[in-house]
Amino acid sequence: MIRSARAARAAALAAAAALCLSLCSCGKNVKLGTGNDGGIYRKYGNAFAGLESGVNVIVKNTAGSQANLRLLNDGFIDMAIVQSDMLSEAVNGTDDFKGSPVSDVRAVAALYMEDFQIVVRADSDIESIADLAEKRISLGEDGSGVAKNAEYILNSAGISMNMVNTCYMNYQQSAEALKDGEIDAFFAVLGAPADVISQLAEDISIRLLPMDERTAAYMTNLYEGYFSTEIKAGTYSGINEDVPTIGVKAVLVADASADAQTVKKLTAAIFENSGDIEKQGLAAPNSDFATSGLPCAFHKGAAEYYKSINISVNADDN
Repeated sequence: MIRSARAARAAALAAAAALCLSLCSCGKNVKLGTGNDGGIYRKYGNAFAGLESGVNVIVKNTAGSQANLRLLNDGFIDMAIVQSDMLSEAVNGTDDFKGSPVSDVRAVAALYMEDFQIVVRADSDIESIADLAEKRISLGEDGSGVAKNAEYILNSAGISMNMVNTCYMNYQQSAEALKDGEIDAFFAVLGAPADVISQLAEDISIRLLPMDERTAAYMTNLYEGYFSTEIKAGTYSGINEDVPTIGVKAVLVADASADAQTVKKLTAAIFENSGDIEKQGLAAPNSDFATSGLPCAFHKGAAEYYKSINISVNADDN
């Protein structure tokens, strides 16, 4: 009986120790929600996973910003990349997040500007956003940030959703469908140049629809988190003039309960290994851009890193 009791106690202690080790090590594992194949979120996620940070980044393929925020809120992922406009809606409980705000999301860093890109074939009769009425259009994956953005843009241009023939495909599928003549246009919200559009421009001649001043002003004034910008001539094959458009920031976020030291390590790695990120054809984060104009508080782990480089950000104690 004594041996049995000792054995049981030893087993219990071993189990407790194993649990402790599991809990202690989980802070070094991060499930990161990105986006779909052909998008830059996925590319950034893979870049982060390859950095020497001491953090095991597990990249998750998702439908994009809106899905990422819901997955974060439900505890399925620890960190994510999301659009700044969707982040604003989530923390304020507006639009698609009305009645169900995401209160425990925290900023880590704004990474780069995402440009709104509406792609058509060069020989198309579509010259403006207004010409999209009655056309076949891919709005991105259902539940993605670009799908919501596309709806806003169309509405801003006076086109209701029942005036267009819509489908929901990821960027790679959209590019193939345009190439094969199955759709007339597709929306993308990506940092330019985007690989999927660059490849399409090599396969067929394309154009990007310009954002007229009225629609751009309507978008930037009415919705939070949008900025006027342009896609430079030469960004893609056949694009010979600057294309005015609008953009949003791509923001790395974390759950408030994510381990602070883990978030700090990954934040540090992103800035201290910027050269490795640039080698993969991605924009390296800029500290001023990374810490300005975001609609939620920063994660305390990220705030600790910024403090170490003399940058003060709004953070809380959660």
